[in-house]
Amino acid sequence: MKGRVVVLKEYGKPFEIEEYDVPDPEPGAVILRMTQAGICGSDLHTWRGDQINNPLPPGGRLMGHEGTGVVERLGEGVSTDTLGVAIEEGDRVVYSAVFPCYHCHLCLKGDTNWCVNRGGAGAGTWPYFRGTYADFLYLPPRHPLFKVPDELPDEILGPVNCAMGTVTTGLMRAGAREGHNVVIQGAGGLGLHATAMAKDMGADRVIVLDRLENRLELAEEFGADYTINIEEFNTVETRVARVKELTNGRGADTVMELVGRAELLAEGIDMLSNGGTFVEIGDIVRGREVSIDPSKLLPGKNIVGSLMYRPDLLPTLLNFLVRNQNKLPFDRIVSHKFPLADINEAFPQAEWDQRQTAVTRAMLVP
Repeated sequence: MKGRVVVLKEYGKPFEIEEYDVPDPEPGAVILRMTQAGICGSDLHTWRGDQINNPLPPGGRLMGHEGTGVVERLGEGVSTDTLGVAIEEGDRVVYSAVFPCYHCHLCLKGDTNWCVNRGGAGAGTWPYFRGTYADFLYLPPRHPLFKVPDELPDEILGPVNCAMGTVTTGLMRAGAREGHNVVIQGAGGLGLHATAMAKDMGADRVIVLDRLENRLELAEEFGADYTINIEEFNTVETRVARVKELTNGRGADTVMELVGRAELLAEGIDMLSNGGTFVEIGDIVRGREVSIDPSKLLPGKNIVGSLMYRPDLLPTLLNFLVRNQNKLPFDRIVSHKFPLADINEAFPQAEWDQRQTAVTRAMLVP
């Protein structure tokens, strides 16, 4: 049996699709048949060429990390998911999008999302299927995976193991809680999940900024108390003033950057209340710099980085969806689906940088 994988051979060039033999799973391993693979903002950064400072692996980079699938084959000794729930071929699962080494000092402390040995998956080397833009995904022995509750529809599962897990961890690192004011910079897949999670954590006011009106309208359906269209509030000064106005002059307890623009760090610090926390998630591109006034940090303002999540968060997120799937429009986050073969048409349509798009979150469907 053969399967397809999507490979980036050169920045600025179209993706290529290659075929490989699907390997037999080693003892303890699991092979998934992918059913959804999300086009995340980090994937768009790679497609644009923003990550040109990151050398591509030999053979090219296997693309995709967000998604979900069904069990295709179980390796010897595997009969349950990570929590001991029985699984068999055909079962839907959510897996950790982080593939750590399990040996570095951070992995040994449980911070597998900060593993110092994480790297981009290279194409053409066994087990071949290490990116989600593919027909199959190979999960090595011990890799965390969790059976999906029967009551959850397929349509809402794709973003769980990236967008949802990432922003939830960011809010937890900021200590978001009852009565807080939370500002979310960006209303894409991450921002919509962040809105829902911030309200679930008890945030008093959630304020979402974006330039796409369709995304801001959806953010309101996810619980945003206020939205700010940056086309209307088109200067840093007017946006900061608007946040202060909407928080009765107090400012935000948490500001989350989910867009990938370095300059939003300085803007976000100005939006913070004394003692507040700026959470950097979106700016994954190396080499970008921004100037800040360090004296603004003296009244207890914090800057924290947040990368992905610990895998034990995934069952909590699935339970959250079970409780809230009929209360919030999670089925509308994924607005467009494309066949895997059409990947070079899907990315231009999903692009939001400096243009309008109807896409909120796009999924590739093998």
